[in-house]
Amino acid sequence: MALLVRNILIFFLFSVLSLFLALLWFMEHRHPSQDYSELIQRLNNNQILKLEFTGSRVVFTDLDNHAFVTTVPDVSKFLERIQGQNIRVVVKEDRFNLIYMTVISVFIVMLIMMVWWSLQPKEKEESKFASDKLVRVNGKEIGLTFEDIAGIPEAKEELEEIVSFLKHPANFKKIGATIPRGILLQGPPGTGKTMLAKAVAGEAGVPFYSFSGSDFVEMFVGVGASRVRDLFKEAKKNTPCIVFIDEIDAVGASRSSGASAGGQEERGQTLNALLVEMDGFATDDTIVVLAATNRPDILDSALKRPGRFDRQINILPPDLKGRIQILEVHGRKVSLHPEIVFEDLAKATPGFTGAELANLVNEAALMAARKGRDQILNEDFEKARDRILMGIERKGMVMNDKDRKVLAYHEAGHGILANKLPDSDPLHKITIVPRGMALGQTQQLPISDHPAYSKDYLRSKIIVLMGGRAAEELVFKQQTTGAQGDLLTATQIATDMICKWGMSKTLGPQSFSLDSGGFIGGAGGRLPMGHDTARLIDQEVNELLSTCYDEAVRILKKEQCLLKNLAEILLQVETLDGEEFNIIVSCSAKKEVAAMKDLEHICPTCNVKDNCSIGQSMQEVVDAIAS
Repeated sequence: MALLVRNILIFFLFSVLSLFLALLWFMEHRHPSQDYSELIQRLNNNQILKLEFTGSRVVFTDLDNHAFVTTVPDVSKFLERIQGQNIRVVVKEDRFNLIYMTVISVFIVMLIMMVWWSLQPKEKEESKFASDKLVRVNGKEIGLTFEDIAGIPEAKEELEEIVSFLKHPANFKKIGATIPRGILLQGPPGTGKTMLAKAVAGEAGVPFYSFSGSDFVEMFVGVGASRVRDLFKEAKKNTPCIVFIDEIDAVGASRSSGASAGGQEERGQTLNALLVEMDGFATDDTIVVLAATNRPDILDSALKRPGRFDRQINILPPDLKGRIQILEVHGRKVSLHPEIVFEDLAKATPGFTGAELANLVNEAALMAARKGRDQILNEDFEKARDRILMGIERKGMVMNDKDRKVLAYHEAGHGILANKLPDSDPLHKITIVPRGMALGQTQQLPISDHPAYSKDYLRSKIIVLMGGRAAEELVFKQQTTGAQGDLLTATQIATDMICKWGMSKTLGPQSFSLDSGGFIGGAGGRLPMGHDTARLIDQEVNELLSTCYDEAVRILKKEQCLLKNLAEILLQVETLDGEEFNIIVSCSAKKEVAAMKDLEHICPTCNVKDNCSIGQSMQEVVDAIAS
């Protein structure tokens, strides 16, 4: 804005100057010019009434009162010549040349100033280009405090000390204590790292400088380092304050040992500038640098050493208690029905991060608003959860009867194994409604969060995953591509059991796996090993998967009646929750017991009794579920 005003002012001044010069030119040339010889001739003919001298320039007026201008070579001789003639002579001071030269001088000075001013914006533009990403917010204006943060009490306790230092630094300095210069917040995406940093500034009420790691890296060499210097220069002027660098791994990745070029060289220079600036804090500088990353494994070791980022705080997905607290925080912003129980919602969302829980509440509110309700119901949360986990319902997808039947038996196989295995998580829902990339899904929810997994639990999980393929082969004597996701997950679990967690008697308690990258996962892989060891690992993984598959087939053969009934019900109602599933299992068990008492006819379906009614459609159960 200031540059625009300055340019307008320069344009206005030049316009006035140009107008003035034009006026002077007009004043000089307002009379027509004549030759000096014409003036002499008219003097000889007594046709001159008046002469106005301005230096050597003379304006003469003839008998017709017409004025002309010319230049006299020698004014003194000319005046002697006209003496005695009846001609009025006026002599004026020659101010025109003085004014003209003055204007020309001013014009030159203004031209020099214009050139100087035109150079100034470029220098400021370069400086601004290095700091235009800087975002400063007063902590009091953020409107976010620790009361708005839930589910991560350990991290809040760590950062409360930082708030105390920013509010009352004298209490720490009088005993010689220095606050950590840098705090590294590391954890998976969506766990609240950025929100926690803003809450620290909101609690302390100090300026909050926000930067992203990618903002430091540009295609122009030196810009990133300049931005780092500008950032800390501005921060030192406004202490106490907080400098927050989000996604610091974009600029703080480990430097290679050899020389590099291009963007990597620019990133290295920027990182060096950051290291120097953090070392350059004086002991009385009340500046705290907060940084967030989900890839702490790739950060440069010089960045994490004491004196720079002294503390690393892990922020992980919340446990059951934390999820309840987070849901309560977000639940205060919406209108909830009194039947909503946050504990039930928390149990139904294992592994959800804070961002995902916030999204869950918002999606449920949108579902309720679409239906014109004033309050959010449990069914809104259930649909919102399905949408987050599986995607939107594919209402336009049409499946023929055979494909629907195969899908129903596939999901029924998962459900029966989840119910029959003692170490398996309880069944939450079975559906054959296509959502997202999945045609159907069998959902299990743990009773409580698992801090660690036992071998029996993992083995049961693989068996449940094999249930879909086992049911297809058992009933239809064929294999389909519907088991792709199940087989991928089962193979990954089996590989981790053998290679990562040492759950093999043959190989013993050894780990053959490389860690995946940071909190967001990565390719991982196996450690270097010999061919014999690799072959043995492959055999162990294959044997584990085969035995789990055989176990799934064995259980489903034993439960063929339940498998058939469950599939038929799924074809009619499409979705069953855990309670409805338990009703069907209980009903089938009672009828089997009743059928065992009569041994006259053997049922070809369940191998017990022909009149056991197990092979029927269980219409009474379907009607009860539908109602």
